[in-house]
This record gives sequence, C-alpha cells and structure tokens, in this order.
Amino acid sequence: MKKNKIYLGDSFIKIYSLFQKSSLLKKIKSVMYYLDRLIMIFIKKPKYQKSLKKKILIIYNLAFGDGVVFLNALKDIRKIYPKDSFEITISVQKGLEKLYDSTRLFDRIIQLDYNKSTVNIIERIKTIRKITDTYYDIILDPVGANQCLTNVLTTRNARGKEKIGCEFTEYEKSCSKHIIKKTYNKIKVIKEKTLIEQYYAFFYDKYKIEYCELPKKKYIGSLPSSYFMVFPSASTELKKWPLDRYAEIVDRIYRKTKFVLVLCGTKVDEDDCNKLLTLLDKKIPVVNLIGKTSLFEFIDIIQKSKFVVTNDTSTYHISVVNQTPVTIISGSYTYDRYVSYEFEGCNKYRRPYIAAKKINCFNCDNKCCKLERGDKIWPCLEAITIEDAWKVINKMIDETREEDGIKNKRKNK
Repeated sequence: MKKNKIYLGDSFIKIYSLFQKSSLLKKIKSVMYYLDRLIMIFIKKPKYQKSLKKKILIIYNLAFGDGVVFLNALKDIRKIYPKDSFEITISVQKGLEKLYDSTRLFDRIIQLDYNKSTVNIIERIKTIRKITDTYYDIILDPVGANQCLTNVLTTRNARGKEKIGCEFTEYEKSCSKHIIKKTYNKIKVIKEKTLIEQYYAFFYDKYKIEYCELPKKKYIGSLPSSYFMVFPSASTELKKWPLDRYAEIVDRIYRKTKFVLVLCGTKVDEDDCNKLLTLLDKKIPVVNLIGKTSLFEFIDIIQKSKFVVTNDTSTYHISVVNQTPVTIISGSYTYDRYVSYEFEGCNKYRRPYIAAKKINCFNCDNKCCKLERGDKIWPCLEAITIEDAWKVINKMIDETREEDGIKNKRKNK
C-alpha cells in the first residue's frame, strides 16, 4: 500500500511460521504472561474515575482480513452501548486504525504494534503502557481465550472492573485455567463454527448476519475495463500455494477470458508477485499496483474486478463481503471458521468458490499431524493440483459470465 505501511513484519511472519510447526513452542507462548507480570510491577496503574458515561474497551489484535469480518458484527454495537451512556475505545493493530475509524462507532482508537511487541521487549513495554493508561468499566475480548495469545495477555494487562472473554467449543483449549481465571470475570462459550457467526454471537444474544458496506476510496489511476486479480501471497510461507501452479492458472484464465491481470498488495507481497511475473507468458497483459494503493483503494479495486483468485484470507474476506466473485485456494486447516461462510441466511449473498480438499484431519486449527521437517507449505494445500483449482475457477468464470449476460439483457430491455 502507499507509504509502505506494513502491518505484518518479516520478523513476525518468520516467528509465526516457526510456532505453527512446533507444538512445544505453542505452549511456550504462555511464558509471555509471566514476563508481563514482571513488567507490570514498574507500570503506574490508573485509578478508576467515575464519569457520566461508562468506559468500554474492545481488545482486537487481529489483522486486516479478520477485521473486515469483524466490521460486520460491529455495525450494531451502539444499540447495545448507546453513545449517550457509553464511551467505546478499541485497540487495534497499528496501520489499520483507518479501517475502524471509518465506522464512526468509536470514541477512541488505540494503535498498538501487537506484532512487533511479540518479538521486541521495548515495544512490549510501550504497548503495555498504552493499554493501561485508563481504567475501564468493561473490557471485551471477542478474539477468544482458547490459546494464550496476544489478545489474552493484553486483556490481562488492561485495567478494568469487568473483563469478558470467550471460548470456542470447536477448537482445542491450550490456555491454562489459571491464566483464564486471572484474566477474565466472565467467559462466553460460543458454539458457532464460522468466524462471522462467532463475532456476532459474542456481542448479541440474538442476531441476523448481514454484510456491511466496506469503506473504500476510488482509485484515480488507470484501470483496464475488464480485469481479474490474483493474490499469490499470504501471511506465512505455509499458506502459499506454489507459484508455478498460479502461473498456469493465470495462463488458462487469460486464454479463456482475455482479461488483464491486476496485481495489488503491500510491499510485503512484492517478492511473490515479482516471482509470479517471471513465470508468466509475456503476452499476458499485466497491471502491477503492488505498493501503489491505499488500503481503501485496494478494497475499491477488488470490488470492480471481474473476479479474484487468492490463497490469502484477507483478500478473500474483502471479496466475499464486497460480493466480488472469488475463488480461494485453501488448505483445510481452518476450513469452517475462515473459509466456508456457511451461516443461516448465507444464500442471500453471492457464494464464494472454494478449492480445497477435505482430508481426514481437516479443521485441525493449524495443528497439522502431517507436517514434516522440510515442508514449506501445509500438506493439505500442497495436495490441491492445478486441475483441482481450475475446475473451481472455471466454474466461477462461467457462472459469472452467465450472471453478467442476464444483467446486460435486463439493461437492454
């Protein structure tokens, strides 16, 4: 994106990948809880100040794609906590504050470099200082306490009368009972499977899921009249489908449609996109916008695309909520939660296309029993062949063309 605003650093990505490959390292993450307790000795604790409005803090440390899903559940939050009685603060990953500010739902947004604070002690101290500058009436953690992750630790550090978290019945619990008891006053048990349902279930006892309108800004540069997008990058190497397979898919798409390929993303994605370009036939027209758009321009470009192919869930979530035709090439490690979009009333929206293999260990929640030393990507993602992906993508193209044809006929009547 513009100004090289990267919200997922290289160091964090490497460490995250390492943790995903080692069950022992996953358990060691809880050591950060005790490190924070030591740091907190030297942090001045805020005092409770009574005011006309109750102070609410929402802890949300997740990345852009999850945030796009989260926005859907947030849109009615002021019905629960009206502006005349509640002051709402949300803490978010640095670089994504504009996404939440665009909703006009929050009185205050705290920008925290959650990613850097996991690998940098100085940044961790800064983060703790920022999150402890106010005493809140209620602290809400909708991310989940199944594992001892940053959201749990941040909630523990924040000062408040009541702390409400959640646990998901569909996923393994590795965070100790001691830490959960010390962190939360109340835990909501959530049985829903998909991410969007889980967010709704955390905030509302009764709900009807509806997609929100995502903030966007018109891209003022030149775009082809008909283009498709491919997003071969991902937050970790484990989630990247091989680039040579992407090159073959791009070739087939171009031969079938003659649409222009548009590449878009942050500087973090540049290396993967450049490698893909070296594998493509030079006859395929390409518009390379890597690092040349803002976050909101990126959303606008996706919405105007004929269709999108990706293995990255951020681009996937934007496309789904934007109602842009999209195929995700995905492993089955978090299939129900992040990929399926199966919820009551989902059929009133354009359904995404999914190229995945539901092998016997699917929905393992990134706890792969088949990952071996030297494996660069998840085995269930590696198992998806070019033909597997093309079958789904080809169907998407045909059905999208059919829909466009029907729309054109209606316009000409």
